Amino acid sequence: MNAEERSQAPHSDRQQMETVWRERAKRLSQRTVFAEVAQNALPVLVLGIGKERYAIDLPDVIEVLPPVRITPVPGAAAVFAGVINVHGEIRPVIDLRRLLGMEAVRNGDLARVILLRREGREMGLQIETVEQIRWIGTREMQAAGNGDRGSSHYIKGSTNDLLMLLNTQALFGELQTGVTT
Repeated sequence: MNAEERSQAPHSDRQQMETVWRERAKRLSQRTVFAEVAQNALPVLVLGIGKERYAIDLPDVIEVLPPVRITPVPGAAAVFAGVINVHGEIRPVIDLRRLLGMEAVRNGDLARVILLRREGREMGLQIETVEQIRWIGTREMQAAGNGDRGSSHYIKGSTNDLLMLLNTQALFGELQTGVTT
């Protein structure tokens, strides 16, 4: 490298560095826009049951468990898949498929379960797949219809792409119903 090339190289490096910094500053300045959008959005965990997609409020999800063996409980309500041992504690598990009135499917001995917590209570929810974490904007959400008929009681609303948001409070209400029936 001759003297002229050496004098141009730092200049070229400096220009490249400035370009990189400008691009970074531009990206960082756009993050605040996303943060403002996120303030008006709800984080959810997207679940799959058959070909249908459901979402559950992410703050209510404690853990996505690896496939586990659910122990049936004789005499329990039909929507209960049974109980599981989670870190030394016994937790009830509701079968989302049965709860929503879908045909039961035998998947073998192991089941996919997410652990939920609300107001100090915990329970498992048997599902088929966990797809992603997603933010749902308030404008995307459409309120569910009349909440006193069948499985619609468990749906808070839906999005334009037919993602149905589950009502965690209603799911925990099944624990009370299941105990008395």
